[in-house]
Amino acid sequence: MRNIQAVMQRELLALFCSPIGYIVIAGFLLITGVSVWWTDTFAPGKPATLREVFFWTPWILTVIVPAISMRMLSEEYRSGTIESLMTAPVSDFQMVLGKYLAALVFYLIMLATTLLYVVLMGVYGNPDWGATAATYLGLVLIGALFSAFSVFASSLTANQVVAWILGWVPLLLFACLAFFVVRQVEGVWRQVFQQVNVIGRFDDFSKGLITTDGITFFVAATALFVFLTVKVVESRRWR
Repeated sequence: MRNIQAVMQRELLALFCSPIGYIVIAGFLLITGVSVWWTDTFAPGKPATLREVFFWTPWILTVIVPAISMRMLSEEYRSGTIESLMTAPVSDFQMVLGKYLAALVFYLIMLATTLLYVVLMGVYGNPDWGATAATYLGLVLIGALFSAFSVFASSLTANQVVAWILGWVPLLLFACLAFFVVRQVEGVWRQVFQQVNVIGRFDDFSKGLITTDGITFFVAATALFVFLTVKVVESRRWR
């Protein structure tokens, strides 16, 4: 546990000591702020809900989350410090989990900045707190999955830009494919794409629908990509 915590703290410190961390947070706040203004969320007479604000957030996260995680392992490869980590008393699983948790914690800190909108909504309206909590749970789960995939992408290359592209492009294509194709097909294929429709599953949370099936999907997919990252790192011992 201490090893995981040490790796996580090291990565968080690196994120907050580099410009990229603050650029990512500032960019996320700017985009959500524009969404609040564009949707007139706090206009008189409108329902007290952040659903419209967060409608596009999963699409935005396909770009932002890989930017958070792109350096996690690729920088270790580039600088050669991965070799010292492999000889340290830290298992590959502990190292990967520590880095993943650092990316997730940073994401949660970034997401927490939007709680200002919740406070304002509570002051000037009468929101459905259950639906709001469900929306944030969905954002946490989708962020956890995207973070796991992005760390996996970072484990595939020593170039941070390439790691960002490997995280961003597949996430965006996958999200678009499942979201749009599920509306075009019927029968078995519709059921298949519904199962992997990340945006659709988040939309259920944004409506206040918390399902065991939805939570299980996000947790299982997150665990899968953490596992795959561990396997990629382990494979480097044999090179």
